[in-house]
Amino acid sequence: MKNILLRKAINFWHYFNASPFSIIHSKLRMGKLGTDVSDFFAFRLDEYETIFIAENNLALFTARPIECKHIFHFIDDSGNACGVFEVNSEDFHYNLAINKSMTGGVMVGGFTHHIKYADNVVSQYDSLLSHFDFQHRGYTGFRKMGQAGFSYVHGNFGGLYFDKDENIKSLARLRTKHVYTPQFTIKPNYDYDFIFSNPVNRKIYIKFLLINVERTEILVYKCLAPFATNKFTFNQLGIENDCNISWETNFPVGRCVVFENNGDYFDVFHA
Repeated sequence: MKNILLRKAINFWHYFNASPFSIIHSKLRMGKLGTDVSDFFAFRLDEYETIFIAENNLALFTARPIECKHIFHFIDDSGNACGVFEVNSEDFHYNLAINKSMTGGVMVGGFTHHIKYADNVVSQYDSLLSHFDFQHRGYTGFRKMGQAGFSYVHGNFGGLYFDKDENIKSLARLRTKHVYTPQFTIKPNYDYDFIFSNPVNRKIYIKFLLINVERTEILVYKCLAPFATNKFTFNQLGIENDCNISWETNFPVGRCVVFENNGDYFDVFHA
């Protein structure tokens, strides 16, 4: 019996340390918090265009047009609110072209997406809405200014919402420190921009590691303020062969958005 209890305690401890969600908040229904939750999305307007495909959850679920209010909260690279944009639409999806007037002139940052329905709509679908909660996981498209076609990525892990006083809150939590190694290689003569979003109300520290067949080299240490979205640039690292890159951190989920560019070729993808 003692061995069984010990194993259960150890398993729970491993689960607790690995879980990206706050255990307390994850047991609460979002209806009790009075809102929906959003992934944490990145935007960049520094020689790039950013668009976002926002979903109308209830319209998609019922397969009929239903008017909603899309609400986008923009957050700068210090974790401070820098703009809010609202628009009504009954379409299944709304395409948002992000511009500097929405972001308060901020060129690189993060944003969330939330929706609200009129009281009569909520009443009409009350029995349906009482059985699930909305989590917004739309797609962001990026392209260089003047080029054709966007590259799309989904949002970074967030679980973000705003309370009744419009304060940003999160269902995420810090994990124990770990090393995250993405499934791509750093190529010679390429530039890389990594965009990380911090979904918690504490600072997050990142140690970047460059790994080749001979050694592991510490590239740089970085820090993200609470709820900040930052761009970290690595230009021409002076490598002769493909290398791996890793980062040591206690992010809830270690992924970021990667921009890869060699002057002629450009791509964006999730790490």
